[in-house]
Amino acid sequence: MKLTELLTSMTILSLLTTFAVPTTLRIIANAKVTGALLQLHQTAKQSRYDAIINYGQVRSVAIFAGENPGIAECLDGICGKPMPMPKGIVIKSTFRGIDAKVAGKDGADRATLVSWSSETNAGIGGSYGQHGSITFSHPWSLKKFCLVRGGAFGNEGEYAIRKDKECK
Repeated sequence: MKLTELLTSMTILSLLTTFAVPTTLRIIANAKVTGALLQLHQTAKQSRYDAIINYGQVRSVAIFAGENPGIAECLDGICGKPMPMPKGIVIKSTFRGIDAKVAGKDGADRATLVSWSSETNAGIGGSYGQHGSITFSHPWSLKKFCLVRGGAFGNEGEYAIRKDKECK
């Protein structure tokens, strides 16, 4: 009788574990993606506002990919210390990289620069290499979001944050 109870308990426990662990990991990954979304949105909104009113010193935002993803505020090409993003976030970008002069070239995988004040004096939205998207995702989750700039927004510096299937 005891062996039957033990086998039944172990079977129920293994079934619960089979479903609970992946669900828990997905919930954690979704929370990390949402946290990265809020961090990017607030940093981008504040730096764009500073560039428009010409009050603050922040003119662009650098987004670092790799093992330690992070966001740093930059002025005249000099970036501060990156604020860490949640661990495990995967960043893919079509914007100009910090070390590259053209969008999508070398440097875009390491760090991407989103600038509101153009180095070419084209105004708040007219920065060279500043049309594209940055996609944030996590390997444990199907949830993702992207910051999109240019395209339908033209050259005004406006950006949109799209979620899940709208990221293209």
